[in-house]
Amino acid sequence: MVLGNHPISVMQPNQRNQVTERLDYFDVLRALAIFAVVAIHSSGSGLQLSEESMGFNLTVLWRNILNFAVPMFLAISGFFLAKKTIGTYGDYVAFLRKQIPRVYVPFFIWSLVWLAFAVLIQDKSVVHEIIKLATFQSSGPYYFIALIIQYYLLLPVLKKFANAKGLAISMLVSMAMTFWIFYLRYHTEISLPLILYAGNFATWQMFFVLGLCLGTSQKIRVSSKYLLALILIFYILSCIESYVLIGAFHQAGDAVTAVKASSFMYSFFLIVFLSKNRDLIKSKLLKEIGVMSFGIYLTHMFALMVISRMLSRLHSPLQGTAYAYQLFLAGLVTLSCFLCISVFNRVFSDRQARFLGFK
Repeated sequence: MVLGNHPISVMQPNQRNQVTERLDYFDVLRALAIFAVVAIHSSGSGLQLSEESMGFNLTVLWRNILNFAVPMFLAISGFFLAKKTIGTYGDYVAFLRKQIPRVYVPFFIWSLVWLAFAVLIQDKSVVHEIIKLATFQSSGPYYFIALIIQYYLLLPVLKKFANAKGLAISMLVSMAMTFWIFYLRYHTEISLPLILYAGNFATWQMFFVLGLCLGTSQKIRVSSKYLLALILIFYILSCIESYVLIGAFHQAGDAVTAVKASSFMYSFFLIVFLSKNRDLIKSKLLKEIGVMSFGIYLTHMFALMVISRMLSRLHSPLQGTAYAYQLFLAGLVTLSCFLCISVFNRVFSDRQARFLGFK
């Protein structure tokens, strides 16, 4: 079909269905990633148990499974941003003006809520909380906002890495960062705040560039069978690395973090596998949760604080089984946030929902 001098292709119904299913699949992946985020933040009680207990050891294994969460979100972001055309300075400015407020405005509003809570309920210093807001630390997970804004700013540069050579360089950069963080964390007296090591674009660069490669249809020619083997191998290595670090330094929280070379490789091959097998998971509920994943991300720490306190007062029998309690808590927090956001979106306008990151 030709309209004026511009050729416009007509998408057939089956092509539309394929595109819709592909986009739905990425919402499913977002749902898996946001559940992993919530589950990570629900696992703290298990890491406080004795290192010899079954609950502690199952938590270590569970946490290493969940470490794909941030890498998955960054790869999905890269996938869709690969399709953005930024040919001129004007395009770049327009892109930033549109994209940054989408994430910063909801972050700022929820950070003000955290500030009010800290000052009025916890009697914290106003100045201290303002500094935390300014440095994306009002709530621990908010470092991700600083991280994704860095990728928006660097998009024209990073798009040049969307090829085999660029991906290899990015992997080297991220691996170098894991070793540097390891050295600072365990062999110096420097206490690294989360925003510095996790909110640094170089740390996670390999995953954003992986998404850019997938978004520009770059092929990673590894069969699903080998990818599954690599996922399992690097997952086992990540667990071994965690136990070695726990034995040497007794810092379980640091030992199970996603910022480890072995965990990075586990996440890398898992993302490649899931991108190659887009018929693997189909779920309407997961799709709907994925659509609301940003809102769940912004609010889940509030829900986690309230629900965990309620469960502690109820003396739930699940608390005696650390892994079951963590899974139950993560599921309850995710579902609660999902239902609250769903109700809000039905009652209030789209504009109000966008201000809070719900749409």
